[in-house]
Amino acid sequence: MTHPTGDPAIPDPAERAALNAALLATGTETGFWDEHGRPAPWPDDIDQWRPETGQPTTHQPGEQPF
Repeated sequence: MTHPTGDPAIPDPAERAALNAALLATGTETGFWDEHGRPAPWPDDIDQWRPETGQPTTHQPGEQPF
């Protein structure tokens, strides 16, 4: 199902609830973790998240990116 914003990667709230229930039943990780490092369900506000669009960092010749 496609999210109202058009992003197919973000399930709508009803689908998130179904996915969270299935993941909880099987013990599968969602890729989200709580403040204690335990697997957590999809966040309720994920459809409000926006990507950061900062300026790309430039590195000096020979400088490591990390």
